[in-house]
Amino acid sequence: MKKISIVIFFVFASIAALAQDAKIAKLKFCGYSYTDTAKLRKHFQAQLGFVNINDGDTIVDIGSSSGAYIGALNVIANFKKAHFILVDIDSNCLNKTKVNNMIAHYERLKGKAFDNTISFVNNTYDSLYLPESSFSKVFIFNTLHEIDDKTSIARQIASIIKNNGQLIVAEILPTPKRTIHGGCNKPLLGEEELLNIFKPLGFVLTKKENLQSNSKKIDKHPYFFYTLTKIG
Repeated sequence: MKKISIVIFFVFASIAALAQDAKIAKLKFCGYSYTDTAKLRKHFQAQLGFVNINDGDTIVDIGSSSGAYIGALNVIANFKKAHFILVDIDSNCLNKTKVNNMIAHYERLKGKAFDNTISFVNNTYDSLYLPESSFSKVFIFNTLHEIDDKTSIARQIASIIKNNGQLIVAEILPTPKRTIHGGCNKPLLGEEELLNIFKPLGFVLTKKENLQSNSKKIDKHPYFFYTLTKIG
């Protein structure tokens, strides 16, 4: 990968700087905007346990949109001094204003400022614009099925992960009655196809779990998380 000089914007929102509730409610960003911590915890607690974020970790989240997933985790998590790098090709969702709005929304829900930091990078189809062999944990959640050139993005991901680093992939798996994603109308990605994308690049499956939070949809709409470890 070419060495490209880029600017990564660090964005922070202080709970002390937030205005009245009515104004906060109008903040716009892309992604879900939970207002009930009990519902948020029910949806994400098991996922938080699976991804296993520790104090001081640096996490890359590919296909992050405005970063609402990371914001939601920060509400219920106890880790500190972690840094999250949001990556998305869509600058209409991933920009300074909307990321700040997302942080403000979820800091308000948490009741205090996050103990962690967030930055972002707008990537292109050809590059993630991140340094090679630099990260120990990368997320790509509910995104891989949308990408036409999966081999290219897999190579880009492999290039930024350190040896023995982890790639955590989450996808809704197809079932006999459901083979198309309800949101983007693209084909769902099966487990074998998913694993075969990364296997030639040195990734081995080390953990998987169906983390569909709705007990009635565990079999009908299985949402599987996979930890793939890059073996040097």
